[in-house]
Amino acid sequence: MTTTTDFSTVQTRDQLPQIDLRHLLRLTDQTGIFQHALYTTPDPKHGYCIDDNARALIAALLHADLCGDNESSMPLRRYLEFISRAFNENHQAFRNFMSHDGHWLEEIGSDDSQGRTIWALGLAVRLAPDDAVRGRARSLLIKAMASLQNLQYPRSWAFVLIGLHEFLRYEPRHQRAADLRDQLAMKLFDALKEHSADHWPWWEPLVTYDNAKLPHALLLSGQAMRRADMVTAAMKSLRWLLQIQTPNGHLSSIGNNGWYRRDGSRARFDQQPLEAYALVHACLTVAEMTAADPAWANHAQTCFQWFLGDNDLGVPLYDEHSSGCQDGLQSDRPNRNQGAESTLAYLLSLLELHKFYSKHSHRNVVTRQRTIGYAVVGASRFADFCLENYAHLTELRPVAVWSRTATAAERCARRHGVKIPASLEELLNDPEIDLIHVAGIPAIHSEHAMAALNRNKHVLVEKPITIKLDDATRMIETASARHVALSVNFVMRYGPLAQPIRQLVNSKLLGAVLHANFTNCAGDLPEDHWFWRKQDSGGIFVEHGVHFFDLARYWLGEATVQGATLRKRPHTGVIDQVTALLQFDEQTEASFYHGFCHSPHLDRQNARIIFERGDVRLSGWISQELHIEAVLAEKQIAQVMELFPEAHLSTLETMPSETTVHRRHRVERADRHIMLFWQSPDDKQRIYGRAIQALMQDMLHGISDRAWIPRVGAEDGRAALELALQADLAAHGVGS
Repeated sequence: MTTTTDFSTVQTRDQLPQIDLRHLLRLTDQTGIFQHALYTTPDPKHGYCIDDNARALIAALLHADLCGDNESSMPLRRYLEFISRAFNENHQAFRNFMSHDGHWLEEIGSDDSQGRTIWALGLAVRLAPDDAVRGRARSLLIKAMASLQNLQYPRSWAFVLIGLHEFLRYEPRHQRAADLRDQLAMKLFDALKEHSADHWPWWEPLVTYDNAKLPHALLLSGQAMRRADMVTAAMKSLRWLLQIQTPNGHLSSIGNNGWYRRDGSRARFDQQPLEAYALVHACLTVAEMTAADPAWANHAQTCFQWFLGDNDLGVPLYDEHSSGCQDGLQSDRPNRNQGAESTLAYLLSLLELHKFYSKHSHRNVVTRQRTIGYAVVGASRFADFCLENYAHLTELRPVAVWSRTATAAERCARRHGVKIPASLEELLNDPEIDLIHVAGIPAIHSEHAMAALNRNKHVLVEKPITIKLDDATRMIETASARHVALSVNFVMRYGPLAQPIRQLVNSKLLGAVLHANFTNCAGDLPEDHWFWRKQDSGGIFVEHGVHFFDLARYWLGEATVQGATLRKRPHTGVIDQVTALLQFDEQTEASFYHGFCHSPHLDRQNARIIFERGDVRLSGWISQELHIEAVLAEKQIAQVMELFPEAHLSTLETMPSETTVHRRHRVERADRHIMLFWQSPDDKQRIYGRAIQALMQDMLHGISDRAWIPRVGAEDGRAALELALQADLAAHGVGS
């Protein structure tokens, strides 16, 4: 008799079913894991496949991470060896099926088998128990990247995206992997938008197999790419998938005997273990992203309970006597065979639950993290502005302010009702303070941030992250080693237009970007202001230019400095104007101008992005006004309006039927010459306040859930600083 776990009481790993590997090992020989079984006996005549060996490798990696690496109890390297042997160097892709006598049965496996293998290899890079495993997995994954762009199906893209997500968690600066992730994520998102409707938020007109992997992959990618629209769409799809498969409080997954067709009926049987596992994994991923949200942990538990008998027939699929899982739920009974796919689906579900509860049981899963205590180092007017706006965030509790200028600290503390520590040391040792906002002059950012990080405090640094690249690297490494959050106040990324413009660029609705320019006409500053002292500020590029370099990176991607100039003020010789030219790809350059020589009345910032089929003009430091002029087809106009739903659309010219336009030797249809206009109803201060609140909330999310990737990270601070330093050197004629 199989024991059913009461998941309403599960709060620790010890309360889950035990991990039993007997049947997995029974199915595994010296080559790898067999595909099929006759009841509990391995069936060699069907041989092996890379799909199941990839799943087995994932299980082995999770088991090693939980229980330690022991090849005799879990043959991790044997599964990796099978994958390695499957790689076809001629095609830079993997074979799938192997006969029992060791012969490969095709040159290239299915798209899904390629994707599942990349998923396993990506996880192997991140969780490898030693450098030999990591090196082998990494080499195979990178070699296989060349063929992954040829995959044709959404599920295959989803498997690859999950693998790339794991790989990039270990190696976040691998640009080729990030680019491939972005391309496949956009294809997955476009496929969803093409087929989905309010009542059918799905990728295809048919819901078939391994379904939760589609929203799961889009969710991970949207989070990593900081695409709120992707995350929202993925969550809507996953909620719908749960809703239609848990109509009576237990999992009743879509059967593969007919699937579920749009506007048709759904197949009730044969229900596959793979569906339960896909949902368990996806729900636990959401639980991780939402600080162990008990609702999503409970969804995962409901789906796992399917294996143990909480299903349409009320019979267990998991066999505790063999430790295997039966192959499916038929209309009258389980399929008695216990093959690799079903057994691994159960085992992977259980391993993911063990991993989740081993991490979160100390906080009892159902409780949220306490309010974060916040302190500011540096009592500037900006610090005062931050305290005023952060007072609206219920998850943040202002505690203290400290400055080398005591009168400034007293004024700020009195206004906001916070305490003034006698020294920085006292502030750093205060147990009430979890997060320190470093807001002094740039030259001392590193000193104050390192002191806070070494006390295990989370740190938000004003821009620039610091003025020396080595200091920025050391800060990032310290934060990583101490498992605390480090971010930079690149508030421009949180303006109301920042994400829609990024989406416009990535979607190529207006074609490729040809050129961009950013103009910053800033107000003059007093002659004795620290801004003019390069040893304090780092100079214009470093102190202020990083904001614009970062926003350009957010929109256009990575860049290199092609050239820069400077202009000195007559009589005093201070540098008050600089320009830079950055190259973003083979087609795209952007120019930057910063001038600190204007009346405050003329303080203004503008940006323009020129595309193949139109241009975008933005006004305001955090953009308050948008103009788009373009020549587009009706479908493209509708898609642009989805990005800017509150904008006013006017038609400058309606084209005759079947009109085409030339775009760099390509002919495309055009229906209208349009102008889009949007202006924020809020003033600059209110927009700015909302943006810094959004940035702080994003950082707090990352603190409570370390799987969350905020829109701005410390690596972005370092990358912008590197561009600023290169521009400064170029302007001074160094390296030219």
